[in-house]
Amino acid sequence: MRITRREFEIELGAALAAGTLGAAGCARPPKEQRRSEAAVGAQPPLRMTRGRADLTVPAEVPAGESWRYGLAFPFQVAPRRAALFANIRGKRGHDFEVGTDVVLFDDAERISSRGAVVVSRNENLSNPKSSPAGKPAILVKFPIRGGFVPLGAKRSDGASHPHAGTGFGAAQVEGWTADRDAPFRGAETYEYMELHQFAYDGTTFRVTVTERVPFNRLLAGDSLENPGLSSALPDGDDLLFPMGGRIGGARGSGVTRWQRGPAGWRPVAWLPVTGPDGSFEPTLVRDIDGSLLFCARGAGEPDRFDIRVWRSSDGGKTWAKVIHVRGAIGSVPICLNQAADGTPYVASNLYEVFLGRIPERYPTPKDAEGRVRAGGWMRDKVCFWPLNRERNGLEPPILARHCTAELGPAPGGVTWNADHPSATTVQLADGRWHNLIAMRVCDRGEVWAGIDPAPPTGTYLEEVSSSGEPRPLWRF
Repeated sequence: MRITRREFEIELGAALAAGTLGAAGCARPPKEQRRSEAAVGAQPPLRMTRGRADLTVPAEVPAGESWRYGLAFPFQVAPRRAALFANIRGKRGHDFEVGTDVVLFDDAERISSRGAVVVSRNENLSNPKSSPAGKPAILVKFPIRGGFVPLGAKRSDGASHPHAGTGFGAAQVEGWTADRDAPFRGAETYEYMELHQFAYDGTTFRVTVTERVPFNRLLAGDSLENPGLSSALPDGDDLLFPMGGRIGGARGSGVTRWQRGPAGWRPVAWLPVTGPDGSFEPTLVRDIDGSLLFCARGAGEPDRFDIRVWRSSDGGKTWAKVIHVRGAIGSVPICLNQAADGTPYVASNLYEVFLGRIPERYPTPKDAEGRVRAGGWMRDKVCFWPLNRERNGLEPPILARHCTAELGPAPGGVTWNADHPSATTVQLADGRWHNLIAMRVCDRGEVWAGIDPAPPTGTYLEEVSSSGEPRPLWRF
């Protein structure tokens, strides 16, 4: 029996998670033994492949620059064809991004930056809000997230979707000083949303319109400034997209409804979910019973280390917090994903304390009051927490990725970062539905101090397998 590399990686991931690999390393146990282990429940409910980086260096990099692909967000563009919003990092330390490409593919084992569609790149302009006005600025383009109605998509009644082959992407843009690695602050802060309209005709993926939109002009009466970490969900002819915004002057997160009109896709409503608690980077899935499940990253103490999930059974009109687990994760991105069979699961980094000394060239992590933070900032291990059947608690965590065990010690002298684990179920060339999870892996020193990228640095696209029958996200 022949198996693909990705199927082998799923088997390997299951063995690592269950602790069944011995001195033989990658040797597979006899079929009888595997059947016995499955019978007693040794296999975890979710398993993830563990492959090499799928995207590393973009096809075109300016001379003297050091670019690497990082964050990525999968979405469907047509039957049997998917794409990634693939973000690119520059070499300037914390959060210095340089733009986003769209990478199309139909086989998760064969992804290439060749033919990538350039959507955004940083710009060297001036800051109209600086004092004096016109100081040189780098307009830093953060990762694009959004939604897309695949070409050939059908409504629930079988009719053609009126917006098939179109979508949108939103990204924050932040003005950075030209002479130091930091954004403008205070009254000189210069930022806005870059809104893109997309189209795909079966051959070419195009950016049809790009606009600069102030945060408070995306939707009348609201200020929307933080696109979520999951792709927009279909809801009739509309798209539901998680976003952060301002609630009475404070930051919070909720769900926006997007509709397509003469000017393209635009938000028409925003319903806050978390309240003004500082939450950001929200994610959204539709449960198997039709209800909506929502998650967001906490900002304040102690919510920043917690897993919180809200539920709406009336299409997003009202929400109730149904899960709140303290101290499970670091102060890191958290994504609520959904396996191909509909199983919702939280993906994030386990709370850990660094067992070592931080080299002097790096900043010592501290809290808002200047106290040393011993733990809660590491991103070396990615875990999955499936939601229980009642959707009021979490199942035990599953270790999905342990970077140091897979890659060895980080050359920068601290740890690896594996973060923003965002997943979407897509149909590929084989006609099957695959739950693909993308994450950035890099050396922590690249984020802290802009050191040279390590060889493994890049975008990792893995597959999460589950035991039930697939539940397609789109109808074709």
